[in-house]
Amino acid sequence: MTYAGAAQAAESRKLLGSALEALQKDPNVPKDVLVIAENIAGAVGALFEAEKASSDLDGKASVKHAMGSLSQTMALLQDVKINHDGITTATQALAQVMSKLYPLAQVPTVRPGAQSVGTLGTAKTVVAAPAATQPKVAPVQKPASVKPAAKPVASGPRETLEANVGATTESNFFVGFSGEIAEGGVFIATYATFPLGALVEVLVTLPGNYQFTVPGVVRFVRDPMDMDSEPGIGVRFESLPQEHRELILRFVRKRPPLFYDE
Repeated sequence: MTYAGAAQAAESRKLLGSALEALQKDPNVPKDVLVIAENIAGAVGALFEAEKASSDLDGKASVKHAMGSLSQTMALLQDVKINHDGITTATQALAQVMSKLYPLAQVPTVRPGAQSVGTLGTAKTVVAAPAATQPKVAPVQKPASVKPAAKPVASGPRETLEANVGATTESNFFVGFSGEIAEGGVFIATYATFPLGALVEVLVTLPGNYQFTVPGVVRFVRDPMDMDSEPGIGVRFESLPQEHRELILRFVRKRPPLFYDE
């Protein structure tokens, strides 16, 4: 048995190889760009493993590993302060590759005999995660020095949630195609369920006794019946002050964020 997504993994690996070559043409590669090149090289290796995978479960795990390296790269690109010829090529390649890999990572591996929607323990209903569709990808542009203006925060009652994010926690930050963490959010590993669009307030705790509170809205729910994903909810940030953004980016440099496309 071979991995069903092997062809897409091979095509994505070739695209990343071209981006890596573009970044490495300059013998004096700046430090910021070198980190990006290293992350892309890690994704290339993971996709090679996906091509050779003997099962869909192993192939999907390798694809998710590659996406982790690439989502981290996209986030780090937001703070690259220099111009480099390979950056444009790399960002365009990242957008194309993520659009190919995202549907592969979203294919659920459902426990045998389980229902995708049902009850969990008590009377709470588990909301199935959104079905995987081919995402609409806009070309990724090199980040501007001016960060996006804060989005207006919706009013209304909010339930407070805690997201303890560490080096090995299931909870983690996530980004979309823009790579901008302020336009992303935080995934909270929990069996508690909330309707899509629910307004919440999240207390985020980070290693080093850092913490802050941020308003958000529930954008996705992970299916507890998906055997290779931790159940929980994804909360998109509604407003993220610059000092909190910098704390998250410092963390992202050490641990790749998840990737989620709306």
